[in-house]
Amino acid sequence: MHSNEERLRDYLKRVTGDLQAARARVRELEEDTRDAVAVIGMGCRWPGGVSSPDDLWRLLTGDADGISAFPDNRGWDVAGLYDPTPGTPGRTHVRTGGFLHDADLFDAEFFGIDDAEATMMDPQQRLLLETGWEAVEDARIDPRTLRGSDTGVFLGMARQPYGDAVDAFPEDGIRHRMTGSITSVAAGRLSYTFGFEGPSTTLDAACASGLVALHLARQSLRNRDCSLALVGAATVMADAEIFLEYSRQDAMAPDGRCKSFSAAADGAGWADGVGVVLLERLSDAVRNGRRILAVVRGSAVNHDGASNGLTAPNGPSQQRMIRKALADARLSPGQIDLVEGHGTGTPLGDAIEADALLAAYGAERDRPLWLGSVKSHLGHPQAAAGMAGLMKVVLALRHGTLPPSRYADRPAETVERSPGALRLVARAAPWPETGQPRRAAVSAFGVSGTNVHTVLEQAPEQTPEPAGTAPGAEPGDRAVPWVLSGRTPDALRDQARRLLADLAARPGRSVRDIGWSLALTRASFAHRAAVLGDDRDALTAGLRAVADGRAEAGVVRGGSGGRRQIVFAFPEYGGAADRDAWAELVATLRDRSPGFSALYERCRTAAEASLADAVDAQVEEQVTAYAAMAALANLWRSCGVRPAAVVGDGLGEIAAACAVGAVRPEDGARMAALRGSGGDPGAAAPAVAETDAASWYSAGQATELVLGTVPTGHWRSAPAGSEALGKAFAQWDGPLVIWFGVAGGTGFGVPGGKEIGLSGGTEAGASADAPDRPGAAVVIPGAHCRDGADPLLPGLATAFAYGASPDWRVAYDGTGGRAVSLPTYAFQRRSYWLGRDDRDDREDPATPEGHDDRHHHDNQHAAAAAPGPVSAS
Repeated sequence: MHSNEERLRDYLKRVTGDLQAARARVRELEEDTRDAVAVIGMGCRWPGGVSSPDDLWRLLTGDADGISAFPDNRGWDVAGLYDPTPGTPGRTHVRTGGFLHDADLFDAEFFGIDDAEATMMDPQQRLLLETGWEAVEDARIDPRTLRGSDTGVFLGMARQPYGDAVDAFPEDGIRHRMTGSITSVAAGRLSYTFGFEGPSTTLDAACASGLVALHLARQSLRNRDCSLALVGAATVMADAEIFLEYSRQDAMAPDGRCKSFSAAADGAGWADGVGVVLLERLSDAVRNGRRILAVVRGSAVNHDGASNGLTAPNGPSQQRMIRKALADARLSPGQIDLVEGHGTGTPLGDAIEADALLAAYGAERDRPLWLGSVKSHLGHPQAAAGMAGLMKVVLALRHGTLPPSRYADRPAETVERSPGALRLVARAAPWPETGQPRRAAVSAFGVSGTNVHTVLEQAPEQTPEPAGTAPGAEPGDRAVPWVLSGRTPDALRDQARRLLADLAARPGRSVRDIGWSLALTRASFAHRAAVLGDDRDALTAGLRAVADGRAEAGVVRGGSGGRRQIVFAFPEYGGAADRDAWAELVATLRDRSPGFSALYERCRTAAEASLADAVDAQVEEQVTAYAAMAALANLWRSCGVRPAAVVGDGLGEIAAACAVGAVRPEDGARMAALRGSGGDPGAAAPAVAETDAASWYSAGQATELVLGTVPTGHWRSAPAGSEALGKAFAQWDGPLVIWFGVAGGTGFGVPGGKEIGLSGGTEAGASADAPDRPGAAVVIPGAHCRDGADPLLPGLATAFAYGASPDWRVAYDGTGGRAVSLPTYAFQRRSYWLGRDDRDDREDPATPEGHDDRHHHDNQHAAAAAPGPVSAS
């Protein structure tokens, strides 16, 4: 009986536990489906020279708009298209719109695409590649780190007739015609190029495409189909067909401008545009320490159904969609402050939309619902319209400002009749204080009848970025490295120019934060530079040198040979001449690196315990030098710099053996102590790991060098400066030698070596023409310490310039550096456009601020772009 009761009790406990686990899982799943989504990065191209979110905000809050004359670089017969009479067959009475005048420009080489394929690609695909990369960088993420991840891609895009009228295609181009033109490839191309393995889809819901893509991305994130989602939309008008069609219908504004919700509304105006955002589940974004730009609280999509016309807007459907989006966001209508309307500037469509907003949000509000439309600044970018509105709202939420709509000084009758409930934003104003988070919504309606409404909220409170210090100075005792790279030498120089312009625009940021961000949030490519300095003035001077392509103290530029094999070289102890330098280095690193200090103390303790007599000064010095070399090499290894081979001379032989694990650090310390006391280091041989090195150390041949390959642990020796040593170095085809000595010169006879010295502990001897040929070695001091300066970060930066790949997160630990926003990659763009008569070879003008589509100049490009993967370093 007793056993039955126990079994019943155990059974009930298990059932209770299972029920609790099931309830917890249900709650977890419910939270997953309700979890909001964070916007963590944005990239864009909009009319008016807009190539970044900051550019867009300047346009929205300035006096100008993005409307301009027809482009002259798309093969259009600009003069022959125009006729002032609406309805003239084959003509348009409008000759202005919102255009990306640099839509033909593209950095094909950066994405590993050859000229023939780039020419055949729909420019919408090309621009989505660039803005997609920029959106990830804007999120302070190195895009290469997402390769192989479950990141999803969701794009809205309609097919444009790019190249349809072309009779002849470039050589080798015809094989790229299908992948270059069909819309389904657009998302797939981003996933393929960036190495994303999550969901990937392109959809066409006309003018609702971008926000419908966002809606699907939210569902995918909440269902955990992906952990990040790149969402975007693009429109580049490859021909003038939309102008001809709407001119026939007399449905366009004669000046090409959308006068959204205004009494002056007289038709739509058409535009290009590309916008991409990076999304992450809010809970993950908070946990990962992301900068959150805004939160997507809810969204809803529906269709007009069998209404009053296939292409006519339907008010009741819009009302139902708005209510459903609010329910998804778990918000009431009164909690929304601003609506970014579709607002194309057609009197009928705007009136229907305004009526729907009044019905859904309430005509009896206690405060007005503010209304605007980005189309009044840009024109109507069609498939990308929703993304333009979304970006405008994200920026408005961040700035705490209601951005104005143009032509809002004379509201349309529908808006004016209920001024207490619906009000146009005629001029920029502070966001109204309500005691709640700032909230807004964005609408987009497709000509197909698809409607979409998205609800956004300001980002949650986050730790503010440090305000920085006054220009020219920053407290601290560590040299700061700024590292830059580019796929080409021109890209490297332009990257420096961009950073210089950014520094001028935002002078108060911490130089450590900038260094951290350059190292940890940007991809590394073959052409590299390291700028070293103690303060902003020194670092800025170095940047100018990189931008100008000239030598400068404090600047190291590596070659284009990519990664080099790394060799750790350990010298003989130099006696009294080295004593003070070793002591200073130890004092510096013991305070700054717990890892260095711990290993150093282990070595010292082991050495002292191995000697019966008191340790004299000479023994102390050799043990100090050995322990410092071993601990410093371990520190470099912990920062991701791992040797392909090691060399050692005298005392350095023991440090070399320790560096590859042939000798335990403590055993190496005992050997160093015996050696310093005049004894035989071989006496410690029984404690040496069982490798080929053990018998060699027992012989005590201190006049020879030892080479060890990693990770096999096989060893062989060669006399210093011998032909055998030269052949060994040649085997590594121009190694990067990290020299762990405190004085200049290696004494190893490195063939073709070019030593890069660090003066004052913070500046590097510049070498614009450093060896970049097979067999030529670059030697970098890895233990240089002067005036208490930290050798690690400058040394790592110099090694980075020559192809090493340090783990900067470990290297920067303890410096206080944080991620901040930086300029995105300086694409080296060239002109590609099928069927254009001029066949020009325009290049993107080099401007520090980035791409500006309002100014161009013609240049003869130097060579065809060579294919290569984005991830190549």
